[in-house]
Amino acid sequence: MSNNKKVIIGILIAVLIIVIGIVVVYKVVEKSVTDREDFKFTVENISSNPVDTTNQGQSNIKSNRNPNNVIIKVDNTTIKPESVSITITDNNENQYGWGVEFRVQEKVNGEWKNLNYISDNLSWIDIAYQLNEDKQLTQKLDIEKYYGKLSNGIYRIVKPVYDEGYIDIYSDEFEIK
Repeated sequence: MSNNKKVIIGILIAVLIIVIGIVVVYKVVEKSVTDREDFKFTVENISSNPVDTTNQGQSNIKSNRNPNNVIIKVDNTTIKPESVSITITDNNENQYGWGVEFRVQEKVNGEWKNLNYISDNLSWIDIAYQLNEDKQLTQKLDIEKYYGKLSNGIYRIVKPVYDEGYIDIYSDEFEIK
C-alpha cells in the first residue's frame, strides 16, 4: 500500500473517531438536560397563547422608585464641545438600570429641543451599570460620536430609564462658550 493511501486511511479514521466523539458528547449533554425535573413536559402543558413577559417580577419595584429621587449633574470641569462627564445619583431603594444611551437637548428661545443624531446608523450597547456604594455612577459621554461637536449654547443631557415604560430624566444645564 502506498504512503498516500495510508495517509488518507489515517485521516478517515481520525475523522470517524471525531464524529463518534461529537455524537457521544451530544447524547450525554442531551440526556443530562432532558433528565432534569424542570424539563419534563407533555403536549397538554404546551400553549400557543402569548405570554406577557413584560414587568415580570417588577410589580413591587415601581412603588420603591421615583424619578424625583435621581439627580444627574454635569461635571463642570469636563465640559467640551465633544464630550462631557455626568454623575448620576440614584437615591431610590430599587435603583433604575443605567445604560449608555443618552440624548442632548439645546435650549432654543426658552424651549428644550432634541438635537439630531449625525447618522441614522448609530447604535447603543445594551448594558446596565451598577452604582457605587454612594449610589452614584459617573459616565463620560462622547457627544461628538452621536451629535458632532456642540456649538455655543445651553444644553442638558437626557437619560432614558425604564419605569413601567420609558421615562426621561434630565441633567442640570451646561453651557458651551
